[in-house]
Amino acid sequence: MADLILLHGGNHGSWCWAPLLEELAKEPARFQRIITLDMPGCGSKRGRDNSQLNLATVVKELNDGLRTADVKQSILLGHSIAGALVPMMAVEDPSLYSQLIYLATSLPAEGQSIMQLLGTGLHGEDPEHVGYPIDPLASTPQALSAAMFGQDLSEVQLSWLLSEVAQDSTPPAVALEPVTRAGYQGLMPATYILTQRDNILPPLWQRRFAERAGAARIIEIDTPHEPFVSHPALLAEVLRRLS
Repeated sequence: MADLILLHGGNHGSWCWAPLLEELAKEPARFQRIITLDMPGCGSKRGRDNSQLNLATVVKELNDGLRTADVKQSILLGHSIAGALVPMMAVEDPSLYSQLIYLATSLPAEGQSIMQLLGTGLHGEDPEHVGYPIDPLASTPQALSAAMFGQDLSEVQLSWLLSEVAQDSTPPAVALEPVTRAGYQGLMPATYILTQRDNILPPLWQRRFAERAGAARIIEIDTPHEPFVSHPALLAEVLRRLS
C-alpha cells in the first residue's frame, strides 16, 4: 500500500479535505497513510509571510515535509492551482512519488503563469485564456469565491467553505511565477480527474491540461470543481480504484 498525499488548490488549505477524509476512513486499508499538505500561508501555516517565496522554495518546503515523514513512492494528488507545483515536486524528488493524480488541475503552458493562463475576462470570451464564471474585475472576492466554489453545496457547506477560504493566503509565486516542467515528461504515471460541471475550469481546458500533464488516463466525473466537498463519496471511490 502507498501513502496518499493531498495538496490543495488556491486559497484553500488541508482543512478542505475533511469530507473526503471521512469517506476514505470507511475503508482505511486502501492507503498506508493519508497526508495532507499546506502551502505556506494556508491551513496550518496561516499567518506565514510567503510574499518572497518562489516556486522552487515552495516545492522544496512541501517535499521536505514528506522526506521528514519518510515518504517514498507515494500517490500525489494535486487540485486546481496545484498544477503549478505537482510536476516540479515530482522532478525535485522522484523517489517520493510513484503516481500523480491531477484533480481539476490547471497546468499553464511552459513559461506561462497561472494568472496569465486565466486572463481577466469571462469563460469563452478569449480562446487563449480560461476566464472566469463572473467578471473578476467587477466582483467582490466573496462573490467570486461563491461563484467558483459554491456549486452543489448547501448553505451550511458554502458558509463553512467561504469562511475558511477568507483566511488562507496562497503564496503569490504559485499564481504569478511562470512555470517550468523541465525534466517532467515521462517521469512517472499520471491520471487526470476531469470534473464535468466545473465552474472554474471548463472541460475543454481540462483536457488540454491533461495532455500537458502527460496523463495516460482521464477519468470524468459528474461534479463541479470541488468534489472533495460536494461529492466526497464519489471521489473516494475513484481514488480507491486508483490505489
